[in-house]
Amino acid sequence: MTSHTSSPDILPTTSDSWDKPQYLPLENPELYLIDYNGPDDPECPLNWPMRRKIQTTVLYAIMTFAAQMNSAIFSPAAPHLINAMGVGHEVATLTTSLYVAGIAFGPLLFAPFSEVYGRKIGVTMPFLISILFTCGTGGSENIQSIILTRFFAGFFASAPIVSSGGVLSDIWAPSVRGNYMVLYGGFVIAGASLAPPIGALLLKHSPTAWKWVCWFMVALSSLILVLVLILCPETYPPVLLQRKARKIRLESGNWAYHANHDRWQFTLDEFIKRHLIRPFAMLLTPICFFIALYASFVYGIFYLTLTSVNYQFTQYRHWGYVEAFLPTIAVFAGAIVFGSASNLWSGKRYRRLVLANDGKAIPEERLVVMMIFGWIFSAGLFITAWTSSPDNHWALPCLGLLLTGWGFFVIFQACLNYLVDAFQRYAASAVAANTFARSVFGAVFPLFAKQLFDTLGVDWGLSLLAFVAVAMIPIPWVFYRYGNRLRGKNPFLSVVS
Repeated sequence: MTSHTSSPDILPTTSDSWDKPQYLPLENPELYLIDYNGPDDPECPLNWPMRRKIQTTVLYAIMTFAAQMNSAIFSPAAPHLINAMGVGHEVATLTTSLYVAGIAFGPLLFAPFSEVYGRKIGVTMPFLISILFTCGTGGSENIQSIILTRFFAGFFASAPIVSSGGVLSDIWAPSVRGNYMVLYGGFVIAGASLAPPIGALLLKHSPTAWKWVCWFMVALSSLILVLVLILCPETYPPVLLQRKARKIRLESGNWAYHANHDRWQFTLDEFIKRHLIRPFAMLLTPICFFIALYASFVYGIFYLTLTSVNYQFTQYRHWGYVEAFLPTIAVFAGAIVFGSASNLWSGKRYRRLVLANDGKAIPEERLVVMMIFGWIFSAGLFITAWTSSPDNHWALPCLGLLLTGWGFFVIFQACLNYLVDAFQRYAASAVAANTFARSVFGAVFPLFAKQLFDTLGVDWGLSLLAFVAVAMIPIPWVFYRYGNRLRGKNPFLSVVS
């Protein structure tokens, strides 16, 4: 950066059609381009103090935790809505499904929004609007208003879910980022898996008091929003440099100083091609299609389990209303304890391999953890299915749920990491495609859970899903062997680019 006492080579001139002066172009605009003062500049988010980076990571993760919790906390409210509104089970389940469906569409808007205006406003403003729609749900008196406000609450809550990953990429170096992505993923899973028992505790005293979950989420989300607004700084480097350039212009009176972000004009054409068309074009590529399919399927099973686990324990074991939702804690424990340990081991192994490869990514090595532990997901479903009878101790189906959570987190995280490394140039679009697909599965699967278990029973119903999961086990093995070749000869990359 040039000292800002220099005079810019811009010459004022006049124009017949304008009252204000026009300026000729700079002869050398790069002299006035604001950037960081080398790789060790303390103003760069990558060089912030560890305490500040951890605080930012945890607060954004907690905001994502609240957004995910809001998705599943309505599942215990289904019988309350049936009693209060006189609707069927499927319509009551839409309060969860449409929230998750909103998450599918939100990233298409909020990902570019955060790249233009910064992460903080790109996350906090939509999250505030989501809170307002949750207030609208709590104030609704008919099922149509409830369903509509739930969809838009999910749509705007998708901002922290999709953009918090960008925050982590802003402040953590690639060599350690994977570990903090595991932390972030753990909060995502914790919010959804702990929501059903918390919702049941809130609703247990009244058959119609479904609004309590709304007011609880409004209070919790508002508290988190205030903490983020007060304690979290902006992390997006282009916006930080833009602010730095503006400060220098005001202090020096030299209007030639600018940042690269000042040169960029976000157009409707770019929005349509880059953020609307490209993510769906990514799904035409074989790698993105099958990896997103696998991740989406396990995500659908995850939400099916969270919304219907009480069915098994009330119908077969006659557990109470609150107690029947407690087994979702086993899903949480499996994901957080064993899933996190597996993912951290994978990240450590991958870092060693990348350093040995001159720092170049090796996408297929991301699949190894899924090849080793992915089968646990199917095993957990089979165990849960065939120990559902009251003749078996309750701990056995909970063991199956724990294994399901373990396998889910491993597959979910490995698929995401692989897509990012396999499509580095189009990583944002690949992640958007994966987010859209998984949210659609997460929205649809809970809708047919009751019919599935009523028709086939829990044993064969879950076994059917487990057999499909078994059929997907070879996917990482195939791409580990042929992924590099497929990426090099992909006929659909021209569509993507």
